[in-house]
Amino acid sequence: MDSSIFIHALTGSLKLSVKLILIIVPLMVVYEFLENSRFFKKTLDFLYIFIKPLGFSKQASVSMLTGIFLGIAYGSGILISQSEQNKLSKLDVMLTAVFLSMCHAVIEDTLVFVAIGGNGFYILGTRIIIASIMTYLFYRYLKVKIKDSQV
Repeated sequence: MDSSIFIHALTGSLKLSVKLILIIVPLMVVYEFLENSRFFKKTLDFLYIFIKPLGFSKQASVSMLTGIFLGIAYGSGILISQSEQNKLSKLDVMLTAVFLSMCHAVIEDTLVFVAIGGNGFYILGTRIIIASIMTYLFYRYLKVKIKDSQV
């Protein structure tokens, strides 16, 4: 095996890790400051109206909001942090992962497709609808599994 391939892969991985650290750590600091602000709580209350029917708790709206607008890497950073602090249930973690796997970084992704001639409204709407349907179906499936295992 050529050692230059290994070195290239290693340096690429290290650069990506540094970039993620430089973005996720400041996000976590900002989140800690915003967590108790009135504006932040009102934003989460508003978002909760939309995610409650999908099976999410109110606390899951933080990682959902982050992931939807900033991307899956940043949303998962918040998700992992909240999970480690026991602020999220296992169900919230699973549902957030399902939703964000299909609908993340909606601003940047939509703008890329609009730049090449796509209709942003249809692209964004389709992503949100499909992610919502799949998350709801997954939630219903998990509820049935949990109910069956308790019997």
